[in-house]
Amino acid sequence: MDLRLLSLSFCASAAGLAEAILTGILPSVASDLDVSLSLAGQLTSIFSLSFAVAAPLLGRLTCGADSRRLLVITLLVFAAFNAGAALSPGFVTLLLMRVGMATCCGLLVTQAGLLAVDLASAARRGRAIGLIFTGISGALVLGVPAGVLVDAWFGWRWVFAGIALYALPLAALLRVALPPRVLDGRADGAAYLRHLRDPALNLAQLVSILLLGGHFTLFAYLTPWFRQAAGITDSRRIALTLLLIGLAAVGGGYLGGRLSDRLGPRRALVIVPLLFAASMLAIPLSLGHPWLLLAALMIWSTISWMISPTVQSYLLAGDPADGGVGVALNTSAMHLGVVLGAATGGAVISLVGIARAPWAGLALVALSVVSAALSCRLRRKRDGAPLTRPGSPAPRRAGRP
Repeated sequence: MDLRLLSLSFCASAAGLAEAILTGILPSVASDLDVSLSLAGQLTSIFSLSFAVAAPLLGRLTCGADSRRLLVITLLVFAAFNAGAALSPGFVTLLLMRVGMATCCGLLVTQAGLLAVDLASAARRGRAIGLIFTGISGALVLGVPAGVLVDAWFGWRWVFAGIALYALPLAALLRVALPPRVLDGRADGAAYLRHLRDPALNLAQLVSILLLGGHFTLFAYLTPWFRQAAGITDSRRIALTLLLIGLAAVGGGYLGGRLSDRLGPRRALVIVPLLFAASMLAIPLSLGHPWLLLAALMIWSTISWMISPTVQSYLLAGDPADGGVGVALNTSAMHLGVVLGAATGGAVISLVGIARAPWAGLALVALSVVSAALSCRLRRKRDGAPLTRPGSPAPRRAGRP
């Protein structure tokens, strides 16, 4: 495997870990800082909102910079913010550290993805992007369960200290493995405006926001939900469950891309939210049946990672000239979904209790199904022909929606 792409995948995993790590340690953070669980959950909302704003803004501001140097410096700053989180005396300080982490992560993920595409051959660009997503989902496999155990043994502060220590040798690896590289400038403001004026593409972006919002309504509070609604209180059992959920997530990105290739982006855009709605409905219905619940959670986790390549394939096929703009905006849309989910989950916990979180999430996912159907209907009316796979000759795919 290309060491350059592998190092970029590790870079993305650092960002994914920083975002997801609160899933396993949220109760300890809330207890230690003497805040409510719903308030502590907003650390995830603020992180994702900061990420959504930082990713396109910093990408624009750093256009023309050497990507290798930019990634190395950003990782070092990222390490400093994680060290600051470990030393935070109170909630406000931790919140500010999370904003700093998110800003770094927005730049890390954007640059890692763009550089991976730039370094890969034309025939392997899809796999290069997939490797970046694998790095992010891989952070769930080992990082979040490991965080639960570190929290149980040493306390949540050591979790952030560990992320800071992980970033330091990674910065050295990037410095050695990557060549100096200045990426081409991104699309101009007119391309963004053209995309934002297209109702069908906006509805597709809304699919990401609503589906991931529904996912994070539960996922952001998964550990306390285990303890209070599912009756899973042992830290080792929670860590094992999170590990299995993370393992299930790893293949989601690949499956989403493969489904789009096989069925066409338009059909996949509707099918994936429908499958996710079914899996989310199965979670509360499986309470009291441990093995059924575990199966439902693993399927739910897998499908949650299918949506990003599915939506991005649809955006690329629907707007081939400015598809990169749609993908860039989708990065922000995904994190706005995280904000929506964490905020919704916090409100549900405060008003009616954590047991209702999956049902609130399911309502958002149902709206994502409606958005997907409306988007496809508008594209069909406007184009008068099925969408094709990006880069494929149109006649070959003419029979696929």
